[in-house]
Amino acid sequence: MKQTKLAVALKATLLGVSLVLAPSAFAADKELLDILKVNGSISQAQYDQLIKKADQPSESSELLKKMAWAGKIKVSGDLRVRQEYQTEDTGTGSGDGEDRQRYRARVGVYADVTDNVQAGVRLVSNGGATSTNETLGDGFANDTVYFDLAYINWQPLDGLEVIGGKMAQPWQKNKTGLVWDGDVNPEGGALRYTTKLGDATLIGTVGHLVLNDIDGFSFDEDQTIQFAQLATEFGETVLGVGMYVYDEDKQAGLISGGGNDSTEYAISEIFGETTFNLGLPIKLYGQYAKNNDANGVNSGEDTAWLLGTETKLSNWKASYDYRETELNAVNGAFNDSDFAGGRTDAKGHRLKLSYKIDNNFSVGTTYFKTEVGQLNGNLDVDTWQIDLAAKF
Repeated sequence: MKQTKLAVALKATLLGVSLVLAPSAFAADKELLDILKVNGSISQAQYDQLIKKADQPSESSELLKKMAWAGKIKVSGDLRVRQEYQTEDTGTGSGDGEDRQRYRARVGVYADVTDNVQAGVRLVSNGGATSTNETLGDGFANDTVYFDLAYINWQPLDGLEVIGGKMAQPWQKNKTGLVWDGDVNPEGGALRYTTKLGDATLIGTVGHLVLNDIDGFSFDEDQTIQFAQLATEFGETVLGVGMYVYDEDKQAGLISGGGNDSTEYAISEIFGETTFNLGLPIKLYGQYAKNNDANGVNSGEDTAWLLGTETKLSNWKASYDYRETELNAVNGAFNDSDFAGGRTDAKGHRLKLSYKIDNNFSVGTTYFKTEVGQLNGNLDVDTWQIDLAAKF
């Protein structure tokens, strides 16, 4: 993990504290306290109290300990408020429509435990695997919160990460949601290794994820996923291949959804993106997935693909993609919950437009125009989302 400017400043101060006189030590302490206050690590009241103590040589070492501790902790979060319209038309001119207001709140605490160990926990609104949106309209009742991150990341060797707990997706993350919705944070353990090969960066990830802890005395009885992914980054280009294999001998309670009727999954994927300049930066991206173990009467409905493009102009950002997902190509419990309402046997368009009002505040809109096939309802699902998003 790269050191922050704050961490570097703290280490430099601790090293030089025994070499400077009290007046210069106070100046350094005040500068660091100013950084901590701007970073949000301490409040104004704490700042005022520590400034008073910083001018007292007898309390200098104790103050430096407090400052060093605060520099290792980061608190950050984000809040999104959304207006959403969704219609589901069966093709007869009639169908269900929904107009709802939602929010997503996330607050995390992250720490540099040592130079090569990081830990983090995050609280979120709503506890769904593919969505942390909370829908308004429950009589003003207080909303519950959940942990969606609780992990330790240890780097025992240069380039190697050992990650355990409830973690952010440890593989090279695709923002398309074709296989994994962006809100899915898997549970288990992973190894990730990053190295340079000439001008390219290679990233290899393997892991064991726990889907369902079956009562018993053996790990062999749990429902799990084993995965491996290899990706490379060179310049503005990213290429990768991956595999996600679900247990095939514990299908009675297999977690699935979105209309799947397969009971077996071994999903392979290839993906890539590249960016070039045509007066504006143009990113092209694509992904292909196949369930190699699809079974049942619709076993042949086993592939999914997506192609898209993205560009930026000043504070504006726009993207468009088109995808087709056959009935059993991916596990509908974990793919994009916004596209076609999370259903498989679906195809259609996604258009996004956003404007960054300030560094930490933006407004955006997303429109999904999708069709669900006869194997999964035979309906049109259109979704329009308008978002205000703030980071802190």
